Amino acid sequence: MAPNHDPLTSYTIERRFPVAPERLFRAFTDEEELKRWIWGENAEVRKAQVELESGGRFHVVAKNDFPGWPHDEVAMRGMVLFVVPGRRLIHTLHWDAPVGYNAEGLDPIDEVIAIDIEPDGDGCALSYTHQGIPDDGKSAPEHERSVRATLGLLARLLAEEGQ
Repeated sequence: MAPNHDPLTSYTIERRFPVAPERLFRAFTDEEELKRWIWGENAEVRKAQVELESGGRFHVVAKNDFPGWPHDEVAMRGMVLFVVPGRRLIHTLHWDAPVGYNAEGLDPIDEVIAIDIEPDGDGCALSYTHQGIPDDGKSAPEHERSVRATLGLLARLLAEEGQ
């Protein structure tokens, strides 16, 4: 495979949620919770697996809705690197999906997601950092747009719970 020599970049999203830190953490780590929101509002998530320990596996599989992707499913997977229950989760991220910079002939590295949750008044503050995206001028902004949308879905689902 040809190496992908784009420099790497990252983005961070900071957002407040009106739930306890432990509740938000559960949304990122509970398999049934992830199925509800992680791949977006219209996705059919077929499987979510989280082994919540250092060295554990992270894997989410959804029905393929991407034109041109030659597989029936898309997936994201990785390894859990660090966990502080209710507060911090760091895991790698590898795409088995058409994100562009993992196309045939390229040699992408795995990315890293760092999720930090802190108490904030009657809710909590999330800091979500995605590192290791090739800096091709479009991938990081597109990932950030997508993650902001899925976090918006998560916020709506959590708000519906509170009603």
